[in-house]
Amino acid sequence: MLVLAVSAGARLPLAGLLALGMLGLQFAIGAYNDVCDIDRDRLTKPAKPIPAGLVGRREAAIVAAAGAVAGLAAAAAVGPLVMVLAGAMLGLGLAYDAWLKTRGLGWVAFALAFPLLPVYAWYGAAGELPPRPEVLLPVAALAGPMLQVANGLTDLERDARAGVLGLAGRLGRRRAVGLLAALQLIVNGLAWLTALAGGPVSVIASGALAAAFTASGAGVVLSASPNVTAREWGWHAQAVGLALLAAAWLALAADA
Repeated sequence: MLVLAVSAGARLPLAGLLALGMLGLQFAIGAYNDVCDIDRDRLTKPAKPIPAGLVGRREAAIVAAAGAVAGLAAAAAVGPLVMVLAGAMLGLGLAYDAWLKTRGLGWVAFALAFPLLPVYAWYGAAGELPPRPEVLLPVAALAGPMLQVANGLTDLERDARAGVLGLAGRLGRRRAVGLLAALQLIVNGLAWLTALAGGPVSVIASGALAAAFTASGAGVVLSASPNVTAREWGWHAQAVGLALLAAAWLALAADA
C-alpha cells in the first residue's frame, strides 16, 4: 500500500496514513475472522492463538474493534471518500468472516474488495482514479476470486472436517484447479495485452510480466497436487505472481 501510494505521487506522510488505514482494516478483519472461527479452529487449527489459549475471545474482539476504528480514522484524515472506500472494504471483509465464506460466497467479497484497493490508494494519494481503470479494475475483480480459490485449495481437507465448504470445496479439487488455471490465463493475458497495446514495453515491465506468469503457472501446478504442503506453496507462488503483476502495472503506469 505504501509503495502504491508513493507511486501515485503521495508524499511519505500521506502514503503512511493510507498504509496505516489499510493496516488497521487488516487487523480488524483478521482478528474478527479468528473470533468467528473459534469452534472450527479447535478442530482443524488448534495451534492458533485463541484455540491454544494464548488470546481470549474478548481480547480478539477488542483488537478487531480497535483496528477498525484506527483504520477508518486514518482514512477519514485523508478525506471523506477515502473513508467511504475503507468502510466498504472493511464491510466486505467482515461479511466474509461472518457469513460469506461459510456459504461458498467468499469469492464475492474478494471480487468486490480487490478493485477497491487500488482506487483507495490512488484516489487517496492523487485525488483521481488509477491509470487504465477500464483494465485494472476488471483484472483486480478477477484476481480476488483467483486468490481465494488458491487459498481454498490449501484448506480442502481442513474445511471438510470442519463442515465448511468454500468455493474450492464445493467445486472439488479438479474443477477448482481448472477454474484457477482459467482465471490465471485471463488475468495474465489481459496484463500482456494491455502492455502491448500501450506501445514499447520497458525492460522492467517485461521482466515483471514474465516473472508473474512463471510464478502463477508454477502456483497452479502446485495447487493441483494432492499434497497439502505443495498446495500451500502453490498459494504463495500465486500471491507472488499477483504482486509481480502489480509491479508491472506500476512500471507501465510510469511509462505512460
